[in-house]
Amino acid sequence: MALRELKKELNQMNKTEIIKLILEMYKKIPDAKNYLNIFTTGDIEQLTEKYKKEIERYIYPNGRNMDLRETEARKIIRTVRKMNITELNIELELHYVSCCLEIIEDFGYWDENYYIALEKMFDNAINGISELGMEDKYNEKVISLSSKASEYGIELEY
Repeated sequence: MALRELKKELNQMNKTEIIKLILEMYKKIPDAKNYLNIFTTGDIEQLTEKYKKEIERYIYPNGRNMDLRETEARKIIRTVRKMNITELNIELELHYVSCCLEIIEDFGYWDENYYIALEKMFDNAINGISELGMEDKYNEKVISLSSKASEYGIELEY
């Protein structure tokens, strides 16, 4: 169903039916529940911690073969971006960069695509920070990440 059709259907429903629909979505769709919780409380902290743990699970090596699955971590971030909560995106993007830099530091990992993805994620976070005007809040963290990256020849410009 296209957005236009959905809007038409919602306009035909009364308030009680819309509330019932939202409550059903809240009960049955975890991402809808997450979004509605943030919408009503404005608190992203609990959700941020949940997604940070998921990101770590994929970024840090797993098993005897030390398999890196950072692409899965990026998928989580892309999914979260669809909620359009910029501060949540920033937190997860900077966490991704931090975790990747730890992998580089701990294992001497070198892969051009890995570095490119890391740089893009950092740029996305910087854009979000600028969009929200939150430079003061993130300044220390961004400078720290940029400095650490430069030790490995990665330029994260701020």
